[in-house]
Amino acid sequence: MASDPSSLRSLFYLFFRATFQQWPYFVIPAIVNYLLLVRLLRYTRLRRSNFHHGHQLDSMRAMDVHTAFEIHNYLIELEFPFTFSAATTFALFKAYGIPSISSLLVHTNQLVGPPLVSSKRYADTGALLLEAVLNEPGSERSVEAITRINYLHDRWRGKGNGKGIKDEDMLYTLSLFALEPLKWVKIYEWRELSMVEICAVGTLWKHLGDSLKVPFRFLPGSEKGWKNGIEWLEELRVWSEGYEGRYMVPDKDNAALADATMKIILWKVPRWMHGFGKRMFATVMEGISPRLRKAMLIPNAPLYYHSTFSALMTLRKLFLRYLSLPRYRHLTRRPTLSPANDGRLHLPRVRVYPWYIRPTFKKRWGPSALLARLRGDVLPGDDAKFMPGGFATTDLGPMGLMGKGYEEMAEDAERLVGIGGCPFVRV
Repeated sequence: MASDPSSLRSLFYLFFRATFQQWPYFVIPAIVNYLLLVRLLRYTRLRRSNFHHGHQLDSMRAMDVHTAFEIHNYLIELEFPFTFSAATTFALFKAYGIPSISSLLVHTNQLVGPPLVSSKRYADTGALLLEAVLNEPGSERSVEAITRINYLHDRWRGKGNGKGIKDEDMLYTLSLFALEPLKWVKIYEWRELSMVEICAVGTLWKHLGDSLKVPFRFLPGSEKGWKNGIEWLEELRVWSEGYEGRYMVPDKDNAALADATMKIILWKVPRWMHGFGKRMFATVMEGISPRLRKAMLIPNAPLYYHSTFSALMTLRKLFLRYLSLPRYRHLTRRPTLSPANDGRLHLPRVRVYPWYIRPTFKKRWGPSALLARLRGDVLPGDDAKFMPGGFATTDLGPMGLMGKGYEEMAEDAERLVGIGGCPFVRV
């Protein structure tokens, strides 16, 4: 017997009406449970870290570099990947606000020279930092990166007439890499770092400073030593801010490096949006370091840029804290091993030119690659001079030093064997 269409319509109407009337009993508990789940899981890694490594400063005195690396690594790859990456990039840029640093870099012509040269310098600097910081302390890859940095720096250390690297500038640059991520997390992230996490950052960067032969004699506690990474970071912060106050002043070389860096940052941005991009960058600089913006001779952005940016970052902070589940997959930026198993490494991202980028299908035909084709950019695999087969550590540095420094690096590696454990003494 055929069903009456009017009866079916009535049944559907009654069903949907009942469902609509009952939805608060399902949706509201679901929302509440989701918010509770976010609250529970958001702080899981923080609670786990505090549980394993303790809250008391006495328990942090013995923190070794491997424990510090483990904590530092989850901050970079899980908790605050965007902010740590942006802060580290900004730290490198901020060093250009000291005329003694910027004048040397301009003199070498590595950052303000032809795009082929400057793009390699940026790629090499990123590769060395990633390898030194994101690999286990004492590992072969970390040691190779550190010894390569030392080899490249030693050529300029100890030179007079303002043509060399000053010890104070070495310490200041290290202080930026250690301190800027802490500042950025405090301003922009959904939570602040715990004392354990701050101690880990200080412990790891003190170890890296020792490995990179950075002199600490300018810090008050250099003779008696420091109890832990927190005490060391605080002394470093006070000294670094004082150094900025004395030496971060406007200079044409600062401005030249700022202009060269902006070209790297905006290379993917359409030319008609470059003005907007520069004003946004000025907004970030004003919020983090007004003195740096003035030292770079960069004009301030209009007030509405600051208010809009502040509102957006506040919304992001609230969304992550209350509505977003924590990241469960590591967002790693470490260079990847070549599939040829020859020990060479590939960078994960293109910066202007595809230095050391593996020419995979995605890198050549993915969405970003298609946009690059429209812009007329060079793609991975298009030109052998960009080394699509990857880099060896000795390839990094000025083109005239590629493949050089084996003996010096091997000798320095022997020194690093004795650097490890806890980098602080008990006082």
